[in-house]
Amino acid sequence: MKLLRSLAVYLYVAGKVVYGARYFEKLEKQKDVLGEAVVAQKVHAYAKKMAQNAFKLSGATFVLKGAENLPKEGAALYVANHQSYVDVAAVLSAIERPVGFVLKDDLEGIPFFDKWITHMQCVPIARGEARKALEAILKAAKLMKNGHDMMLFPEGTRSKDGTLLPFKAGSLKSAQRGNAMIVPMAIDGACNVLTRGKYIMHPKQVAVTVFPPIPVETVKEMDTVDLALLVRNQIAGALGQPLLKKEDTLQNEEA
Repeated sequence: MKLLRSLAVYLYVAGKVVYGARYFEKLEKQKDVLGEAVVAQKVHAYAKKMAQNAFKLSGATFVLKGAENLPKEGAALYVANHQSYVDVAAVLSAIERPVGFVLKDDLEGIPFFDKWITHMQCVPIARGEARKALEAILKAAKLMKNGHDMMLFPEGTRSKDGTLLPFKAGSLKSAQRGNAMIVPMAIDGACNVLTRGKYIMHPKQVAVTVFPPIPVETVKEMDTVDLALLVRNQIAGALGQPLLKKEDTLQNEEA
């Protein structure tokens, strides 16, 4: 049963990705008539519905806590832990406004998915290349200055067992430069649905907890290491994992 459900999810998502790429192109041609905001919302609505249906097909359940903390005004950088590929479906199911992802640049080469990157206004980032990483941070900041929300997984990779990894504090500079609030989000249970390196999905529960936004003024005033520590410890607390202290050598890379 798990194998059949997993195959159903993969086939469904593949079909929706292909169709979505074409649908987004059609929407782009109607931008002058519909308006940029309407097109962006339609793109997000399509992605959100796909994510919700993927959960249903997999047999997994999705629970959202703290929905009242989702911002209705002002640009936001959503910051979450990264347990599984299921995380993307989880945050899309939670967030109501159009949102782009800061993601690894090798995803750009996937056919049809590259159209999603463009139309969702995602920002690819190269690992281990400081100059390109800074360019990505500046691009994300510019998008947020223009009112577009972004989603970031500052661990930089998926956790093998759900244990929180160190946050790359430098990536939070995008919120500082983009005059954006930071909205911490804790994702719990995604690694139980789809474990890193595995392909079979399990009908477990995924819970997303949304914390109150950290105001723009606070984001801009804080050192990025302190800011990353604050966000990470909020998430760690929700997951029942140990809190860190600043002397625990939290990573402070440029991306």
